[in-house]
Amino acid sequence: MSITDLIGLLLGGSFVFLGLFVLFPMLLYIYNKRIKLVEDILEDGREYFSLNIFLTGHGTLHYASVFMFDWYAKRYNLLHLKDNVPPKITGIFKIYYVIFMIDMLCFTAMIILDYIYPNIK
Repeated sequence: MSITDLIGLLLGGSFVFLGLFVLFPMLLYIYNKRIKLVEDILEDGREYFSLNIFLTGHGTLHYASVFMFDWYAKRYNLLHLKDNVPPKITGIFKIYYVIFMIDMLCFTAMIILDYIYPNIK
């Protein structure tokens, strides 16, 4: 087994671990408790992202971007409303966003490693 195989296994394992054991439980927690509160504050009660778990995943990344980047919040006219969301809730969304990006970085690095170095021994 070569070093690239070991790195690929490490990246693949971290991708699966982060996705199944960290991100999915966080998404269930956000779906059950927090997304409706954020929608009530930011969207005036329109519940789109809380309809099902798939839309909650998309909405979590959307609202995390709103909380993290002022230019993004300004683009969606939420700059003046995002300060009304409690900091504890915004922190959960930001942590989810960062872990999701790390997970996708592991996935992308694993694919690139497999594409560039397929048969190095």
